[in-house]
Amino acid sequence: MAFSAFPNLPGDTGGTLGRAGTAAVAGNTVEVKDLFETLRKFQKASKEFNGEMRKVAYQIARGIEGQVRIEAASVSRASQAIQVAKGLRATNDRIPTIKLRGNESFVSKSRPNSKRKTKVTRADVFFGAEFGGGTRPTTRQFLRHRGQSGYFFWPTVRKRKNEIAKEYLEGIDRVVKQLGI
Repeated sequence: MAFSAFPNLPGDTGGTLGRAGTAAVAGNTVEVKDLFETLRKFQKASKEFNGEMRKVAYQIARGIEGQVRIEAASVSRASQAIQVAKGLRATNDRIPTIKLRGNESFVSKSRPNSKRKTKVTRADVFFGAEFGGGTRPTTRQFLRHRGQSGYFFWPTVRKRKNEIAKEYLEGIDRVVKQLGI
């Protein structure tokens, strides 16, 4: 399960950036025209470009990861959000990407996994901790459902989206100058 500051989801209004290089989040828009075509051209011009961009994107994703953990701790009844946020990891990609280590056990204070037939993983709890629940009996342990707004991951990404885009574009400029492309 991957969550990215620039997800690869064209037409998804919940995403920040689609494959076409534009972003559309209901009224909150960051637009980077022809991003993927530009990255492809620079990659063809220099073999080192991808490696350097991976370093830039990883640093940005690490920053987002830290901010998400801070935000998760600020959520009321935060134990689920904190446990899920511990499983988030920045990955080595050309665009800032954070993945959830979803197969790891979710550590519950009230009902440990040792007493369960089916083990609960972080992936099982992520969406309830992030978006809430409460409609069905199986989701009543989560905070109230908030639609697409989220509690800790997406609010952090939305808050920092302009900063993320600026850092990323400055990183591209730095790498291009460094490699002399």
